[in-house]
Amino acid sequence: MRNTDKNIKKFTILHSNDMHGDFLAEVKAGEGKLVGGLALLSGYINRVRKEEENVLFLISGDMVQGSLIDFEYKGISTMEIMNYLAPDVVSLGNHEFDYGLPHLLFLEKVANFPIVNANLYISHSHNRMMRPYLILRKADFDILFTGVVTEKVIDALKEDKLISSFVTLEEASREIGIISNAYKNDDIDLTIVLTHIGFESDIELAKLLKPEWGAKY
Repeated sequence: MRNTDKNIKKFTILHSNDMHGDFLAEVKAGEGKLVGGLALLSGYINRVRKEEENVLFLISGDMVQGSLIDFEYKGISTMEIMNYLAPDVVSLGNHEFDYGLPHLLFLEKVANFPIVNANLYISHSHNRMMRPYLILRKADFDILFTGVVTEKVIDALKEDKLISSFVTLEEASREIGIISNAYKNDDIDLTIVLTHIGFESDIELAKLLKPEWGAKY
């Protein structure tokens, strides 16, 4: 953040992951009270967006696969409902690949929200498979978002020789550094990395990120 008091802003970040196409609320045992479900989640998100300023709703993967409805419609129903929730930025999890890579690229087109991933690319051309980053301007602050997915995704793609990944944490951290440094002269105020690699790997990744990446001197 910029270091002048007048530019200090409050941000509210709402985060979710591993929804797995589970839309419906459940009755809590012994209480008869509905718990969970995307209808209740939508109501909460809309309330926070109304009551707070500078709200960001972020999802770090595994929106699909895990419910009968999602399996029947191969994630399309999930994406349509997620469109109503209108997340600001989403990253991939390993289960986004369960219906196959071509179908994932179709689901990306169904989504009315940006999906970022920094560490998957097409082997022969080295073109990134997904949008590697997104810069959003919020309350006069420029925020850079990028995403990293677990190496488990390689299990789903191991038969596809066209797709490659920076599978190690070291390689993924370098990609984050490359993206950050590419915009170090553009006065990025905050960089947010959406990961789907597990808590322990998150800690390891954080240790690999260098404070000077993205810094403007």
